[in-house]
Amino acid sequence: MSTFLHRWEGQPIRTALVLAGGLGTRLRPVVADRPKPLAEVGGEPFLGRLLRRLKAQGLGRVVLCVGHQWERIADYVGDGAPWGLDVVLSVEPTPLGTAGALKNAERHVEGPFFALNGDTFLDVSLDAMARFHEENGWLATLAVARVQDAGRFGLVEKDPRGRLLSFNEKRGIPGTAGWVNGGVYLFERRVLDLIPAGRPVSLEQEVFPALIERGEALGCFASRGYFIDIGTPESYFKSQKEREHLP
Repeated sequence: MSTFLHRWEGQPIRTALVLAGGLGTRLRPVVADRPKPLAEVGGEPFLGRLLRRLKAQGLGRVVLCVGHQWERIADYVGDGAPWGLDVVLSVEPTPLGTAGALKNAERHVEGPFFALNGDTFLDVSLDAMARFHEENGWLATLAVARVQDAGRFGLVEKDPRGRLLSFNEKRGIPGTAGWVNGGVYLFERRVLDLIPAGRPVSLEQEVFPALIERGEALGCFASRGYFIDIGTPESYFKSQKEREHLP
């Protein structure tokens, strides 16, 4: 089992927040009967694969940020015992966006935490990511993936050290390769203090650009591991064909 380095009270990072509250409107033409994280890949809900991966990487506690059809997710996951995890739910009364969902769950967070999208998978070492985060003193670290067609992803620009210079959500040029948001993050807890409460807030469109603008130290941890999201019918069908790359 991995042991994550961290300066917070000398303890390893054991908590991950999973963003699983989206409406899944783009995927609805092919997966209409369940929330997106429960879409099956190779006969197993995608969320189950993510939970298995988090356990294998040494995490012990998962907070599921849920909204749309959250009861279905609660019935499937329970308390997390099938994966050897302690799982709790943070339910959004209304859709709050990626950052708003994290803010809504802050009562479940005591120190630094990982966060990841519930509809993407990036093969990245969380242990190595935590080392990179601590050694450089980043406020937040974003795992980035190299793709050959960045048309439907958020392009990122980083310097040779790995500092995040710009974040342009959904502005990739079709057919152009680049580094994109891999949907895995590591945050210092004080990031939550910078997110407004009670309204929808986007990590990609609001929080990251604002932190860059004010000169905060944000890092990009580069991974060339397998990356996929299941947010569109095309990518969902691709995940079925490539499920051997998934946990």
